[in-house]
Amino acid sequence: MRWSQLKKVGKRVLQVALLLLVVVMVLHYVRGNWEKLVAYQFQLNLWLLALAFLGFLLQELSYGLIWRAVLLRLGSRLDLRVSLRIYLASEFVRYIPGNVWHVLMRVLWANKYGVARPVAFASMTVELITKLVAGALIFALSLLFWSDATVVFRGTPVLVGLGICLIVALLAMLYPPILNGLLNVALRVVKKEPVRLSLRYVDILLVTLAWCVSWIVAGGAFYVLLLAIFPAVPLSALPICIGIYALAWDIGFLSFLTPSGLGFRESAVGVLFMLALPFVPTTIVAIIAALSRIVSTVAELVCVSIAYASQRPHA
Repeated sequence: MRWSQLKKVGKRVLQVALLLLVVVMVLHYVRGNWEKLVAYQFQLNLWLLALAFLGFLLQELSYGLIWRAVLLRLGSRLDLRVSLRIYLASEFVRYIPGNVWHVLMRVLWANKYGVARPVAFASMTVELITKLVAGALIFALSLLFWSDATVVFRGTPVLVGLGICLIVALLAMLYPPILNGLLNVALRVVKKEPVRLSLRYVDILLVTLAWCVSWIVAGGAFYVLLLAIFPAVPLSALPICIGIYALAWDIGFLSFLTPSGLGFRESAVGVLFMLALPFVPTTIVAIIAALSRIVSTVAELVCVSIAYASQRPHA
């Protein structure tokens, strides 16, 4: 068996093993905390649950709008409904391990509507990079609020300084020559052809800003969801919850090993809550990690179903 085949088999075994490990860990946690989970008196506010669902729905719709904006800045125009349909319909395959198949599917469908594949690939690259950086940027901004709301880090200016340094570093990384260099280094590592991004710095910043707004909407929905089951959470936790959700999504996406970062995102939520908001009971943290995944997935499936029902992308 060739080395490339061994690597492919090894990666698939690792994916399955990690997925099984996540399932075992979740089952172990549920078994060890079953009495707490059963004894917990839920105070689910259905109105807040509906509001959180609306927030996740709006974030899902924002994806297609931002991607269309990237295409416009690259010189390609798609009809608004077509761009939303292509983006949302391609999300159907997002839960295949690898976290890239939905993007490749979108490139192929966009090509059927006249978008050149190099342009479509460039839009995919810009979209993913700015989305990930925006998530990290939102988390960095949230660090400025940690010392005001947390117990563990109260009164520690180190986090404020760290947040400011991260913000400056992330904004510098988006500067086109630096971004292009980092991107091509990553492409060489995975043995892909180098690309050249033609966007201006202001265009990249505007796209990143749009993603930041998207993350704020989703993070706000995450906070409202927490509020729906744990009314004692203070308003000062809002910016922290926004940052936690954004960074947890980044970690889940970058895992590349489980479908849609399953298990990694939830684990990141648990660790970040322990560090930033330790007064939230671990039972609540486990529930909110799972519930946020369920509600956001339902919102995604609603959008995908509408996209498929309206009209499948075609030539």
